[in-house]
Amino acid sequence: MKHRRLGLKENWPLFTLLVLMSAFVGSMVGFERSLLPVITSSWGMEEAQSSLIMVATFGLSKAVANLFSGHLLTTIGRKWSLVLGWCIAAIIPYLLLTMNAPWMAIAANVALGLSQGITWSTTVIMKIDIVGKRLRGTAMGLNESAGYLAVGGASALSASFMDTNGDFRYILIASGVIILLALIIALLFLPDTRPWALVEAQEEYDTSESTPANIFAHTSWKNGALRLFSIGGLINNANDGILWALVPVTLLSMDASLTTIGLLTGIHAASWGLGQLFTGPLSNSGNIKTICATGMIMQAVGLFLFPGSALSVVPYLLIGLGTALVYPTFLVGISNNSHPVWRPKALATYRFWRDMGYVFGALTGFAAGALGYPSLAYSMIALLTLLSGISFLLPKT
Repeated sequence: MKHRRLGLKENWPLFTLLVLMSAFVGSMVGFERSLLPVITSSWGMEEAQSSLIMVATFGLSKAVANLFSGHLLTTIGRKWSLVLGWCIAAIIPYLLLTMNAPWMAIAANVALGLSQGITWSTTVIMKIDIVGKRLRGTAMGLNESAGYLAVGGASALSASFMDTNGDFRYILIASGVIILLALIIALLFLPDTRPWALVEAQEEYDTSESTPANIFAHTSWKNGALRLFSIGGLINNANDGILWALVPVTLLSMDASLTTIGLLTGIHAASWGLGQLFTGPLSNSGNIKTICATGMIMQAVGLFLFPGSALSVVPYLLIGLGTALVYPTFLVGISNNSHPVWRPKALATYRFWRDMGYVFGALTGFAAGALGYPSLAYSMIALLTLLSGISFLLPKT
């Protein structure tokens, strides 16, 4: 068998292709975020409710796909998991181009969640496979940065295009081109990276029972460190779900244009994406608890500023930069506390709980709406985010 060397420098051509793949994955979410108000506008429901339904279905399908991806990665392998994820994505433009009923939009959203769960999980584990432990934080920072810069860029550009042109079909055609390119790269240029993971596995001794049930329990509640990261991930994505669903509705109620909405949400995603170029390497330092606490508290402050400062860039920057601190660091924390052999399933479990945060955030939004105070959702999630940040500072966590 060909000897595999771990490291970012040693594997830079492959790593570069995987970063490009992350950007493709992120752009699909960016298109979705800008299209959401347009897709749901004819449903005959309150805009906040229809947006929350879309976020919840996306989050639930992505969470399930995340969990299942751990099995896929260790059975059919990394390469074919990635191909499968992009094949599922190919359904999305067709459903939305031919949409004549709300169920088709929901089905496309479910397909997006399934595709995102598989493709993003796969690109994450492939990068972790090839770089080794020393520069894991840098690798995760570059991965998440590429993905979320693409989210922000695609969201802002497509929103601006619709504001001036009004025809979202061209955006769906662009997404189809990206899916085709991603499939070509995955099929022709990407190898399976499990052999690199086996190199690292030979360097680490593992005494745990690596059955799926044990790994799920270990990551969810048995191991204190893994539990803390999983809860933090869930709460982090709950606040992202609230922003995704309610910020466009809040801004539209203030007579903001689609361009303004795309710009402000793009600032959030761009600060999140660019910030990870610096916060990823920062997590290599080992001071993970402090980084996570700082990031969660920054997000909480930003959320408390909504909706009174919804037209200001300040809350978007605070939440974006706070998320940039925790997003790669959570992944590093999970990776550092799991053995290479069962790491894909540990990361899949973490990502399951993290993306269940979208569902939790949507339910929080529904609860706040039922109480007659929709804006209360921001404060409710802000409080939970603050408590999560403080938990990282407590002893023995």
